[in-house]
Amino acid sequence: MDELVNLYLEQMGLSRQFKEREVCQVWPDVVGGMIASRTKSLRISEGKVFVSFTSSVVKNEILMVKEGLIKALNDRVGDNVVKDIVVF
Repeated sequence: MDELVNLYLEQMGLSRQFKEREVCQVWPDVVGGMIASRTKSLRISEGKVFVSFTSSVVKNEILMVKEGLIKALNDRVGDNVVKDIVVF
């Protein structure tokens, strides 16, 4: 059934959008509760995750682990959706 849904989404050109939405949904699980609770805004567009935080400490922490976080998010959604994380 999952394969059928994935095939349909690909044919309709919606697969990428669906995966991008999934990245936002799994964000709290991937980053953990402390960072998730300090996430002020989160969106993804064209492979870039745009995120802001209520804490400059968390912002700096995310910048230090950015590459690992990109890999963890992509692993979680099962596709190479996230290309970059932009912290603002």
